[in-house]
Amino acid sequence: MDSLTQIVLGAATGELILGRRLGNKAMLLGAIGGTLPDMDVLYNFFDADPIRRMEIHRGYSHSMFAALAYAAPLAWLSGRLDRRARTGYWYLFWYACFFTHILLDCCTTYGTRALLPFSDERIGFNNISVIDPMYTIPFMLMLAMCLFIRRDRPLRRKWMWGAISYSLFYMAMTFALKTSVHRMFAEDLNRKHIRVEGFNTKPTILNAILWSAVAWNDSAVYTAEYSFLDRGRPVEWLRYERNLHLLPPFECEALDAFRDFSDECYFAQSAGPDSLLFFNVKFGRTRYDTAEAKSAFLFYMIFTREADRISYTRIRPGDWSFSEAFRMLLRRIGV
Repeated sequence: MDSLTQIVLGAATGELILGRRLGNKAMLLGAIGGTLPDMDVLYNFFDADPIRRMEIHRGYSHSMFAALAYAAPLAWLSGRLDRRARTGYWYLFWYACFFTHILLDCCTTYGTRALLPFSDERIGFNNISVIDPMYTIPFMLMLAMCLFIRRDRPLRRKWMWGAISYSLFYMAMTFALKTSVHRMFAEDLNRKHIRVEGFNTKPTILNAILWSAVAWNDSAVYTAEYSFLDRGRPVEWLRYERNLHLLPPFECEALDAFRDFSDECYFAQSAGPDSLLFFNVKFGRTRYDTAEAKSAFLFYMIFTREADRISYTRIRPGDWSFSEAFRMLLRRIGV
């Protein structure tokens, strides 16, 4: 999830556990604790390799078991510096901040290895966008009211519970929307006799109204979108040949890592006798005005074979701009 949302969730967690003892300080420290797991992005400054950066992010820093250890020194130090709460409360405080961060990230599409070191499976419930203003902004505004109310006032607890209740309600709503749209996509695939081995659904960026689906079998990947404002508009599935036969000459550790990260949502295209384009499409399309893979998808790599060496680079489409993509998103949502 984006850093602002994690800060707000951490502040709410801090207020819930130690707000009565520490007042606004609990929210401040909670905000810090809520964003600490994402400090793994600092690794990006030391390594430009896109595969290693992808594997480091949401790795051990986002493990609910590793967090049991991370919370201990912070609890000890906090207990020494502020004795208004016992060390046990401080430990609960820091671990809760880390755990809620991890749990929220599990709700997005990227994938969070929350079970390390016992499992390296990437958990992604795919029920909320990594940035969703309709979740974050009301949550933040309601929680911000607590800053202006004394910690011993019942009104402060009411605003805190209001903010947390909104957060839980919105999350429950996204799961309900996902269940509905997942069923709709499944029925549409069956009605059109498209046989697939699996498919997943997820909301598109910045909203929970427009949803994307990616389905796959051994020969092809299918993508489609559906907006709850479509008003009867038929679902259109785009087909991309997987071309799995192109992969063996480019097999390497990086290709395995990228394929694993893609959760079966990938296909390949030849870029010449010694080059391969590998498309990770689990996030769905970025452009909705074209079916051409190099423009429709934002996240893909080029693998190049030179003698016994295989190199790889992430490709960033030159015809992509945020403002244009945002306008296209609004049009496709139907607003």
